Amino acid sequence: MFFAGTLEEPVGVLMAETADGAIIGFAELSIRIDVAGVEGKRAGYVEGLYVRPEVRHHGVARTLMRASRVWARRQKCAAFASDRAGRVVIDKTF
Repeated sequence: MFFAGTLEEPVGVLMAETADGAIIGFAELSIRIDVAGVEGKRAGYVEGLYVRPEVRHHGVARTLMRASRVWARRQKCAAFASDRAGRVVIDKTF
């Protein structure tokens, strides 16, 4: 539904692929204005992050997160955040 344009969230999806085009991971991204600590400001938000088990621990997630930060800046976001284990984490270096 996202690629068909019929899904409101996520706003963006970044995909990691091998040289031969196999998808090995993705990041689902949205823009929120209700993130605790930066309320009222546009925050790029990682809604989901997945890397195939056989390629984990090779920097794929790190690359997706770096690309997600670039995406958030291009969207004119003032903050970058996600949640983990039930708590919101705001990237203080953004």
